Amino acid sequence: MGLFLTSSVCRDPDYTTERQLDTLRRLRNLGFTGYIHLRVMPGVSRYCIREAVELADRVGVNLEAPTPDAFDDLCPSKGDYKMDIIKRLEWIAEEVLRARRRAKDIGGVGFGSGRSGVDTQMIVGAVGETDWQHLKATTWLYKSLSLRRVYYSGFEPIERTPLEDWPPCPPHREYRLYQSSFLMRDYGFSLRDFDRIVDDKGFLPNTDPKRVYVSKNMDLFPIDLNEASYCDIVKIPRVGPMTAKKIMKARENTKVRHLSDLEKAIGPRLARAVAQYADLKEKRLTHWLSSPRQAGSRCRDAPCGGDLLTRE
Repeated sequence: MGLFLTSSVCRDPDYTTERQLDTLRRLRNLGFTGYIHLRVMPGVSRYCIREAVELADRVGVNLEAPTPDAFDDLCPSKGDYKMDIIKRLEWIAEEVLRARRRAKDIGGVGFGSGRSGVDTQMIVGAVGETDWQHLKATTWLYKSLSLRRVYYSGFEPIERTPLEDWPPCPPHREYRLYQSSFLMRDYGFSLRDFDRIVDDKGFLPNTDPKRVYVSKNMDLFPIDLNEASYCDIVKIPRVGPMTAKKIMKARENTKVRHLSDLEKAIGPRLARAVAQYADLKEKRLTHWLSSPRQAGSRCRDAPCGGDLLTRE
């Protein structure tokens, strides 16, 4: 059982966050040791952030937009982008590291201490921002602040608001950003890898970004599974972190030279899908007859063969 606690701003950020913290204190004092995910307010004081991290398992503040200009257009009343949002995310990340070190020194705690990390959320498609801008912000959040998760929320117009006439965000755009975010977080993709995936206007195509990457970089394939790095292996369609680790574990005992070696490591069905991207000897006729290249559109739009959103 868990709790996600957020709020609109009442009076001022510290007043609102103090009320949130009072709720968390009461729960913990009553013996609640379940998961708590807390959204603090933009511009909140650091002492509130410190206590929030102690009480909650995951803490974040909504970034809302990938750039300062987009933020000012989307939510001008939420304060200064760099000071009230970015600086607070930095403080949360620092306090999480501090809480984890203290928890380790005392032998661990059963809850809180920011043990599930930091997260944030951005609105997609509200003020004309591009996917490239979202990807650039996401890269910085993962690399510089070690965020655990970046959430995306497709814009929906609301009557009697300044953006009521703006069109809603297409659902596929949010979906493709999530796929790209996972590629960055779990698959070792860099921002540079997306240079050839986005179009000239900076938007992702409505298709699996990993397959687009492979189609634009066929000179990198086939790869030698015995020498390839983890990051090279997980860039193969249908291969996720667990499958990549299985391949690397198998090659510790014997060279993966033949399709049969790959089948032993990851199973026949998946091995046939992966084989076209690997440097293997004696590929079987059945492999070519059932490969994704021959299968056409059956799996063309699947999220990396199911290895991204289903999470291995």
